[in-house]
Amino acid sequence: MKTIVLAAAISTLPTTLHAQESSKSGSDQAEDIVVTATAIAKLDVPLAETPQNITVITQEAFERQNATSVEEILRYVPSVQAELSGRSGFDAFLVRGFDQSRYQFRDGLRLDPGFLQQQEPGGLASIEVVKGPASVLFGQIAPGGVVNMTNRVASSERVADFATTIGTDDFYRLSADIGGAINSSGTLSARAPIVYLNRGDTQDFVGAERIFVAPSVTWQPSDATTLSLLGLYQRDDYDRTIGAPLVGTLRPSPAGPIRRSLFLGEPGLDPLMSEQVQIGYQFSHRFSDAIQFRSRLRYSDLSLEGPIVQAPRGGSTPTNITRRGFEFTGDRTMLSTDNQLEAVFGTGNVEHRVMIGVDYQDFTDRNAGELFGLAPINPNAPVYGAAPVPLGPFFSADVGLEQVGLYAQYRAKIAERFIIVAGVRQSDSDTSSTDVLAGTTRTQDDSDTSFNAAVMYLTDAGFSPYLSYSQSFEPQFGFDPLTSGETPPPSQGEQIEAGLRWQSADGRLSAQAAVFQIDQTNIVQGDPANPGFSVLIGAQRHKGVEIELSGRIGEVLIVQAGYTYLDAKVRASNNGDVGLTSLNVPENSASMFLTLDGDALGAAGSEGSIGVRHVGERRANDALDILPAFTVFDAALRHDFGPLEAALNVKNLFDETYFIGGDFRAVFFGERRQVQLTLLTGF
Repeated sequence: MKTIVLAAAISTLPTTLHAQESSKSGSDQAEDIVVTATAIAKLDVPLAETPQNITVITQEAFERQNATSVEEILRYVPSVQAELSGRSGFDAFLVRGFDQSRYQFRDGLRLDPGFLQQQEPGGLASIEVVKGPASVLFGQIAPGGVVNMTNRVASSERVADFATTIGTDDFYRLSADIGGAINSSGTLSARAPIVYLNRGDTQDFVGAERIFVAPSVTWQPSDATTLSLLGLYQRDDYDRTIGAPLVGTLRPSPAGPIRRSLFLGEPGLDPLMSEQVQIGYQFSHRFSDAIQFRSRLRYSDLSLEGPIVQAPRGGSTPTNITRRGFEFTGDRTMLSTDNQLEAVFGTGNVEHRVMIGVDYQDFTDRNAGELFGLAPINPNAPVYGAAPVPLGPFFSADVGLEQVGLYAQYRAKIAERFIIVAGVRQSDSDTSSTDVLAGTTRTQDDSDTSFNAAVMYLTDAGFSPYLSYSQSFEPQFGFDPLTSGETPPPSQGEQIEAGLRWQSADGRLSAQAAVFQIDQTNIVQGDPANPGFSVLIGAQRHKGVEIELSGRIGEVLIVQAGYTYLDAKVRASNNGDVGLTSLNVPENSASMFLTLDGDALGAAGSEGSIGVRHVGERRANDALDILPAFTVFDAALRHDFGPLEAALNVKNLFDETYFIGGDFRAVFFGERRQVQLTLLTGF
């Protein structure tokens, strides 16, 4: 069990939605917005005809906000809480109140199960957030939902974009996106997004340097066949944010409040280095108008090494914060593949879509940590320069995960009015972990069957009410056995959702609302009556309401807005938290990002944006510390000067001091005001 707990401490997985939107802000280009979806059904059907709440963030949207991380992109998505621990170097987020950080996907294939990596937005075409249990299509995941990122892939369309950004906290970013046909017939194309980034942070001595390139080559010999080869290289060197103590932030301190720039680590330590390589392909072939085959595969290798400081530790006082750390080394590899065969045919006034698929994942992780001590530090008058004291091996583990799933999805569209969806998956996973220091190995085999079903009604007015049911399962590995001696079975999740979609006749404005209830059961907890054993007593119920509006209102206004009410409660537990709200989950949250199109107002080539993000109170830990509610404003101005375009982004416009997350010993500040100027040009 210690091996898995330590690995978790270090870390503290469809074919895609396609959303294409003009990169220009003019009203003439905006009329060409096309939104389709294939994520929830892995079928090529319109998003407006998908009976589940899904949010799509296009490349244009996150570039308008100058988002520099996936967590920043998720700031304006209803029911998502991101940036829970600052710029730690890892993407972390909650969806509908559940921690989904370990279940990130790229092009429908699961990424590193330990979420020890970040994905660079400069290589992304869009991000889709599928909300609620989705194990039928995605396999073993927690019940909150899925964040799926889509690559920018080579096509015959010419791309030649270059950008330079400078900003506060020593922010520098150079990027390029170059691609297009490389032969006269246009059957062969290439593309390469490239990014160099160097930045500081709100917290002293925290920063990051990144090198990123994601080349791809696409061969399309005919309209029926497409093959894309994709690669990715990313290296990050970063000094991570460290949480501030609870005393002096959420709790009063006789020594006074803690400043948000406080750094509890040691600036003399080496940065943490992360290097990832991904290679793979995307292939599709249409045998006829009725039958199509799709296949995707990716192999990834992630290495991570460097110090991780843990502070505050037990025994800390308002003027004396105890610290320690460990030198981490890890090498993680993952092979993922997903293959689907789809048939589309009609009988009478019914269109049938039948898809069967098989996916496979093989993940290995070799990691180790060497413990070191650090002298305590005064948070109100920090003195740096303490040398780490080696304390010997901390942990060493070899972990393996192998999962195979067979799934099927059926969709019927009846008389252009009714849509019926039903799916099933059978998954099998084998997990093993060797504690190298103890010389022990633990294995576990899990098997589960998941279902989903939905019905939707389409009206001439663009309104589409729906009702859906979905399930999820999440293997629980590394826990003590049950009193029967068996290993704990997967945790189960199920959701009932009722929703309403609406899309304007021209497709430029859409809205969605949903009411949902998610129950998670079979959560493993320790058995107080039998130390060394576990019980399946844990249960949570998250229910809520989501409302979302996105698109263009008239010729002047572009809107992205949403509101979430979420009642996330612990229903059963032996930890004394029954009836309490799940950690870091607000009951109310809302956001809105409005853009005024200058072309429609007579200011040709200009646009201005204002954004507001509100997050309500949240429970930070089991000691019932409360993170206060906060409201943060963002703003942006953009003008096209002809050969050059300039954009000014101000994040946290009024320099609000606020907290984004917390745990049982620490709290994390949100970033202070960021001012960033970007110059863009294209050829």
